[in-house]
Amino acid sequence: MIRRVKKSGHVNKETVYPLKSLAQTLNGQLLHADPSESAGSVCIDSRTLQKGDWFVCIRGERTDGHLYLQQALEQGASGAVVQTERIPESLLHTPFPQIRVADPNLALREWASLAREQYSGKVLGITGSNGKTSTKELLSRLCLIIDKNTHATRGNLNNLFGVPLTLLRANPKARWWVIEMGTNQFGEIGELSRISRPDGAILTSIAESHLEFLKNTEGVAAEKRDIMAGMSPGSSLVVPADLKHLDLVQEKAKQQEIRIVRYALEDQNQKAEWTVSRNITSEGFKGFELFGENFTSGALHPLQLRNLTAALVLLYENGVDAEQLQQAVSGLDFQVSGRFEWKRLDEGWLIDDSYNANPGSFRGVLQSIRFMHPKTPLIAVIGPMAELGENAEQFHSEVGEVIYHSGCKKLLVLGGDLGESYLEGWKNAGGPKEDAKRFESLEELQNDFQQDWDQKSIVLVKGSRSAAMERFVKAILNHESE
Repeated sequence: MIRRVKKSGHVNKETVYPLKSLAQTLNGQLLHADPSESAGSVCIDSRTLQKGDWFVCIRGERTDGHLYLQQALEQGASGAVVQTERIPESLLHTPFPQIRVADPNLALREWASLAREQYSGKVLGITGSNGKTSTKELLSRLCLIIDKNTHATRGNLNNLFGVPLTLLRANPKARWWVIEMGTNQFGEIGELSRISRPDGAILTSIAESHLEFLKNTEGVAAEKRDIMAGMSPGSSLVVPADLKHLDLVQEKAKQQEIRIVRYALEDQNQKAEWTVSRNITSEGFKGFELFGENFTSGALHPLQLRNLTAALVLLYENGVDAEQLQQAVSGLDFQVSGRFEWKRLDEGWLIDDSYNANPGSFRGVLQSIRFMHPKTPLIAVIGPMAELGENAEQFHSEVGEVIYHSGCKKLLVLGGDLGESYLEGWKNAGGPKEDAKRFESLEELQNDFQQDWDQKSIVLVKGSRSAAMERFVKAILNHESE
């Protein structure tokens, strides 16, 4: 018998789990609790825990949930998933409802897998080196227009903790769960796929990312293609026709009987199942054509159109008709915060692409800018790229060359020895030394920028999360609004 429990405010779901069977699923021992009672909402952070949540004491790189178990119980946790050896001495003999397991991290994933098993709608998965979060946002917005109960990954909760929480917090009555999957080392994507079992998925790109552990783009491809690990034979994986190491992805698909569905922009001249073409008249951009139908939308830059096409193809391949998709696109907001986000700056533009960076995303962004504005003055304000492994200096130098060859008139770099590699690449490509500078502090960078910049230019702001280049965006926009 499933018993209804009061739900916490941050979980929009009705599924609850009888404690006796839940303990069996987690290979755990239920103590100090009525086996006929149920667990509902789940939390792994005592700071956001709400009364009635079950607290899973996960162990991360920096801390251990067991250290906050007392706090969780005091805040009204209904019970906790714990590891016996890590329970604080002060609580070891306290009779609170608990399920003792060998590994709470694994237990969280097993609980999420149970939630997926009980879900009868469709799970749509997304991974890739670049564009996965932007594509996830567009896909989830399309789904929400069609079915308001759609549940999607929030922010970047796409790892071994975030994906299970997304599944456990999802509305079981929704038509779609849109799940983003990220990784920085081998084995994660496969594990996330086996938990979420996508009915269809998108692989947005293969590029130089997380090379500290994945080593090279072949390693990235081997990891990203594992999004198929939990997919059923006959389901579709949507990929760009120009995907790097497409042969490695197709090899895996053949083994698992997954259908590869390629998409391409008209001017790419690539073999694809679906090709999208822009409708451009003397009056400008009027939308695009896909599936033999015309779609009306606002102006789309190439990266947006690429990501949107992936989302549309996935939905079309999973049974949504073109007419529904046309209606959804007509009401779609295409801007995604911190990801190629265009903001007015005086007579020009500031492009906030501060969310993340790797060599592939730099190339894509610069190509899109020049497609849209081939002759407008361009200034690059950038921070270092993270997790590129032993060849990090080389990659930064190569990006410096790409920035110069894109027609950029000025390069401003914030902090770090890797910033020098950007400047080295700029100079190697023939860039004037005086037009490329590195700064140790945000204040120095901001002051130099404001003293000498073309107010009709495009300013690209980009860097890895660790560079926190959104600080520059905020500082400059705040200054301009004063």
